[in-house]
Amino acid sequence: MTMKAGINIFSVYRELGEDYFGTLQKVAEAGYENIELIGFNMKSFTRYIDEIPMESLRDKCRELGLTAIAVHEGAQPGADLLANDWDGLMSYYGGIGCERIVLPSVWISNREDTLRAAEQMNRIGKKMKDNGFGFYLHNHAHEFKSIGNETLFDVLLENTDPAYLKFEVDLAWVMRAGLDPVQVLTKLGERCDIIHQKDLAHELKGQLNILEAAEREGDNMQSPFEAYQKYVGPQDFVDLGTGRFDFAGVYEQIRAMGHVQYALVENEGESADKFASIRQDLEIIRKYI
Repeated sequence: MTMKAGINIFSVYRELGEDYFGTLQKVAEAGYENIELIGFNMKSFTRYIDEIPMESLRDKCRELGLTAIAVHEGAQPGADLLANDWDGLMSYYGGIGCERIVLPSVWISNREDTLRAAEQMNRIGKKMKDNGFGFYLHNHAHEFKSIGNETLFDVLLENTDPAYLKFEVDLAWVMRAGLDPVQVLTKLGERCDIIHQKDLAHELKGQLNILEAAEREGDNMQSPFEAYQKYVGPQDFVDLGTGRFDFAGVYEQIRAMGHVQYALVENEGESADKFASIRQDLEIIRKYI
């Protein structure tokens, strides 16, 4: 299977909040064809589906030659997953041909809330599958917190149905949990066909393994959001190819696995010209896929 390059447009979330369609045009001009949409306007903290008619987004994507392969959508962090309007999301995104809905994160910190989240994601995923959608979870680092001889991520894997939940693996966040992203991808196999690609600065705000840092400081990561504010800074992320990520080594193994369909740039760093950065990121990712 040949991998395709794309971008999660969280990379340009500030610009989207100012000028949504103008930003999509610049993303297309940077050379992207496959995009992953985001649900929230990070400037106004409103939802784009409440601001932009489905038909307008569908037509603009067609005009620009952009394919929305997925969208980051769902409940606000910490909110009840089942209370979200999943039917409304499927109606909207189905109208633009976007049939993968990715939960950006799930705030879990112990076995009990992980099992509850797994049960809810199974129910949501079944609804998605019954309506022709794929349901995914995007990881950060906190899901790899150890509980006994396993991790919260292991508990999610063991208690969710592969038919109802797939995973969008963020390789850099796996590294920040002190793990090898290739090992995680190997464990997931066909349950992961989309990956997120960032690059990490050689000099980080704290240490690479934020779970280890939290443990050292007696922080049990009960509030993942606060932990990320404490241990991670925007300067930790840099343009692809300028940091510590081993693109040649990792992508050789990913290509050999054969189950990843899309490698999506997610540029969370700060740069003087974000569109120049994502254009360069696309050149880097294309070298390795």
